[in-house]
Amino acid sequence: MSPFQSNLRFGEGALVFEGVVERLGGGWVTGWVWMPAEPARRLTLEIVQDDQPVAAGVADLRRDHLAAEGIGDGGYGFHIPMSADENRPIQVRIANTAFRLPVSDLMEKIAAADPVSRGAVDQAFGLTVKGWCWAPADAKRVLSVTALLDGQPIATVSADEFRTDLAAAGIGDGHHAFVLRLPFALADGKVRTIALIAEDGRALIGSPVEVQAMPEGPLAVLDQIRREGALPNALDMLGAYLERVEELLPQSLPWRDYERWRPAFPAPIAPEPAIAAGSLTLLADPPGTVVLLDEGTRLLPSALARACAVFRQTGADLLYGDAEAQTPLGLMPWFRPDWSYDLFLAQDYLRGLVLIRADLLQRLPPSATLADAKMMAVEAARPGAILHLPEVLARLEAPARDQTDWLRAVGGHAARRATGAVVEALAEGTRRVHWPVPTPTPGISLIIPTRDRLDLLAACIDSIRTLTTYRNYEIIVVDNQSREPETLRYFEAGQAQGAFRVLRYDAPFNFSAMNNEAAKIARGAILGFINNDVELITPNWLEQAAGMLARPEVGAVGTKLRFANGMIQHGGVILGIGGLAENAFQHLHAEEEGYFRRTQVAGNYSAATAACLFMRAESFAAIGGFDAANLPVAFNDVDLCLRLRERGLLIAWTPHIELYHHESVSRGRDASDERRARAYKEEAYMRQRWRGILMGDPYYSPNLNLDERPFTGLAFPPRHRWGR
Repeated sequence: MSPFQSNLRFGEGALVFEGVVERLGGGWVTGWVWMPAEPARRLTLEIVQDDQPVAAGVADLRRDHLAAEGIGDGGYGFHIPMSADENRPIQVRIANTAFRLPVSDLMEKIAAADPVSRGAVDQAFGLTVKGWCWAPADAKRVLSVTALLDGQPIATVSADEFRTDLAAAGIGDGHHAFVLRLPFALADGKVRTIALIAEDGRALIGSPVEVQAMPEGPLAVLDQIRREGALPNALDMLGAYLERVEELLPQSLPWRDYERWRPAFPAPIAPEPAIAAGSLTLLADPPGTVVLLDEGTRLLPSALARACAVFRQTGADLLYGDAEAQTPLGLMPWFRPDWSYDLFLAQDYLRGLVLIRADLLQRLPPSATLADAKMMAVEAARPGAILHLPEVLARLEAPARDQTDWLRAVGGHAARRATGAVVEALAEGTRRVHWPVPTPTPGISLIIPTRDRLDLLAACIDSIRTLTTYRNYEIIVVDNQSREPETLRYFEAGQAQGAFRVLRYDAPFNFSAMNNEAAKIARGAILGFINNDVELITPNWLEQAAGMLARPEVGAVGTKLRFANGMIQHGGVILGIGGLAENAFQHLHAEEEGYFRRTQVAGNYSAATAACLFMRAESFAAIGGFDAANLPVAFNDVDLCLRLRERGLLIAWTPHIELYHHESVSRGRDASDERRARAYKEEAYMRQRWRGILMGDPYYSPNLNLDERPFTGLAFPPRHRWGR
């Protein structure tokens, strides 16, 4: 019999369970459950609200205290993310049954109490957790914060230290910070999940956190490995620690250091055949492999051997690498993304060394160009079989002179995909594909949330109605508690004239919820999410969006946004910057070409901003729209795009749709304590929800920096292990 009290036992007949919900909040449900009659079984759970499942997970996490109490092997814990309204009842039940888990006494006390505290975790590293906590109703009161491990308190601290940023944000007089030291017994190298709870029992924003520490630090573990060999436990500890360090403290070097940075990753010398530039060469090993080396290209030492080894190991259909080239800034690396279809059509970013499985080129005519060969291979390659090797394999010693070949190859490909597609030549060998608008033209619903700020809203709508050349569109204004008389008169007049519809949203600002509600009444097959602080520049913007979304593989279309001074506000979103995400190219003017002309050509990114974002209404509905429960204000567009990517859809960004964006003018910055707390919560949710994705953006080279602005330097060290 289990040593736990009977109030943690539930079920009937042969189905008897023991467990408890320990914590519920901040987008997570935590606890443990097992079936004593079947201790090897790991139970599947459903998180239920209004009798509808909102999340699911498996109780299979190791809990040392359970094993110590004789609860099987202790592997019955759960920590499940959820998207639900935490102000309404939530239950946890055994999947496919009616049996619900009991809740802990602490949770019942929390549910019955009035909220007193507000606070957040700012940082957790080693045995130290930093953050803040206060009682807004009694700013002079000092609250305590407790750390819980497996539901048990292990450390407590008073939140009474001074921080200037808290004072500036209006969080009392700033004396509400804390630095909590965890017990030394936790310094055994294991990764543990720690909950941070205020004295009123409420979890801090950002809780729980993961911590790891070693008694003598990572250097001592390294010494142990040197003395005793590669002990698995020591290697695991050191690896987890260093991964955390690189995520929290990314480093970079300036471009000028490239010629010293590159030799730090030498390739082993290997014999290889001579390959003529501007040719296709069939290799004997790996058998059935064609080497394509572009004109004006020189292979670096051992590059072909390295590429062939990876090609052989992975079974890819096509492999390409990175290259280096002389530029006005000196020798620069051209670090490419993983396979980016839209970038490939706009620019030969595969230029250099390419390996192709020979049978993909069986129908290549003798008169074919290298552009024809690449296009044929791309068209014939299996999904997911185009591989990028993020290592510099070749030097580009002369500019490409094959623009005519590429216009013909891309033009033929686009025409095979869509009748009426046209390819336009741009500067320096780049291109633009004009995808035709489907017939009949799809309706487009432009959704614009606003709260007063008529000066911004009127400029936005006037620019759309004045410049837009597309005819089959509507505008839906989502009114979030506007109060100013001139704004209300504008709404009445606009509706009377048929210029737009108004949807009332009488609740606190929630960008996700407002757009979700508007999508329900939208008539268009395409939804356009538009901020009220943008102004249109490009008249045929909706034609372009409709044409790109006619391609079934495109999930969303992002656009190029400018600040009023002409600087780029949005050029795609890069994951991993600051551990989360950041807009690309904000350090450049909209007319500057950026990193190898990336600001001037279309391409694929992991996400794009919803300040101007288009997607099919059916795709939006299929993924459940924006996450209003967890991401009411920030990162909801990134999350939306990543959920589209989960379904295999592309985020296509185009520089050929442009708008001005007066970023967050109408809402303001997240300066108040309430907004800061909300921002911390949203950041914590993103880190948990997309933990395996954020530090590995496929559209951003692992050789590029993650600190400061994207595309501005060399990762130090690179996140790819060269030659391995």
